[in-house]
Amino acid sequence: MMMFRVLVVMIAVMRSYAFHTPAPKQFRSSVKVFATDQDGKETFAEGLVAAGSSLQSQLASAFSNLDESDQYDAVLTGLCAKILDEPSLSGDDVIVALEDSINLLEEMNSRRVSASSRSLMALVDAAAAAKDSKTMAKIISLSAKNGSVSQYGILQRDVIPLPTNTNAKVKCPDGTMKTRGERLAVLADVPTDERGTEITSALAVTTVLGVCWTAGVLNIEEITPLTSTVWVLIVLVGVLDNFYDLIKFGTKTFAKDVGEKLPKELPLGLGSGQFTGTTVKGFNRLIQVDTERECECEAAAFYAAYTLGLPCFSFRPNALEAAVMVAESSQTDNELDPLLTNNGIMKILVWLMAPVAMENVKHPQLIQSDPREADGFLSRLEKSSLIDEEDLWWLEEEPEEKEAMLKWAYAEADVLLRRQSTTVTDITERLASGAATVGDCVAAIENY
Repeated sequence: MMMFRVLVVMIAVMRSYAFHTPAPKQFRSSVKVFATDQDGKETFAEGLVAAGSSLQSQLASAFSNLDESDQYDAVLTGLCAKILDEPSLSGDDVIVALEDSINLLEEMNSRRVSASSRSLMALVDAAAAAKDSKTMAKIISLSAKNGSVSQYGILQRDVIPLPTNTNAKVKCPDGTMKTRGERLAVLADVPTDERGTEITSALAVTTVLGVCWTAGVLNIEEITPLTSTVWVLIVLVGVLDNFYDLIKFGTKTFAKDVGEKLPKELPLGLGSGQFTGTTVKGFNRLIQVDTERECECEAAAFYAAYTLGLPCFSFRPNALEAAVMVAESSQTDNELDPLLTNNGIMKILVWLMAPVAMENVKHPQLIQSDPREADGFLSRLEKSSLIDEEDLWWLEEEPEEKEAMLKWAYAEADVLLRRQSTTVTDITERLASGAATVGDCVAAIENY
């Protein structure tokens, strides 16, 4: 019986070792599997592993029975799994480790081998671990060429950029034509955020109540009368300011004579909720835990980034990441589209405003999202030494120009999320499960 001693190129990958592909310029159209018979004659077959060869291991034998696309998929998934299984890898280490996966995907593209959704999700998750927009952009670009990605950046043209000419007309989402000024006049203002003041107020009240309680427990006679009066006054003011309408309704229902004697309005604006509103909002921030609300904001940010073609798949957008991405897009050695343009800056602002628009639609107070990030992004660009001030066109305009950009971006984010609410809800549900990854969210958008 003919005995073959087989040297299988790249089979070590299936044992979770590194996959070393040739440099891009040296890619072969196939991988050769060499075999030597007892007479010393060498033969080889095309493919990752030749089907029908007498192999030295059960693993290699099983691998050879797969068709070419499945072989590539198995190797690509294995390479990505190795990165994801190493939590100590981060930043540059992940980028280096991804080189083999990138080279393999490039070879798949040259051989017209389509990647499966499973391997693509693993690749995106591995790229996300690098936390590098240039790396993510390259992965997405190669995946798009492979035919595995079709929804990335699909809504870029749906975003209406802010016209630089005040008299220029644009087609609004409702189908009407308005000038820039006419549309800005009817748009809702960007929600305000005073979380610093609110939290400070809540902590101050908590501290005062804590001191009063401590004095009562320790029975410090010198200050107990004062502290008792203070905490009773705080509680009374809080109850009257926030529940006065309920008190009036209850007394009119069960004690009509007493209810008719209650004043319609209390002095100092009590009863409207404004007197203690800041403190109550602060307590909401400190106490409230709403996982679904958090997932809604994260889903909105992710969907906006993906469909607008921004390779920044963090679930919590921030001004620093946005500014870095704009600076990197000005470089020539990457796959990033130029972002220091009217359209590019508007896409970034819409991404930053997406969580704000989502939360403001459903809740009266912003807790998970922060509208200050968008303004902070523009401020960072203005202070950056990597960006020429001449490219920041809004600096040449009136101070109201920046406010107009933020207001416009907030409106565009709101329209985008309302139109695509079904997909955003799907992403929210995946995130709420607690086990969703970046790849899972991409799968929801791509309908895998």
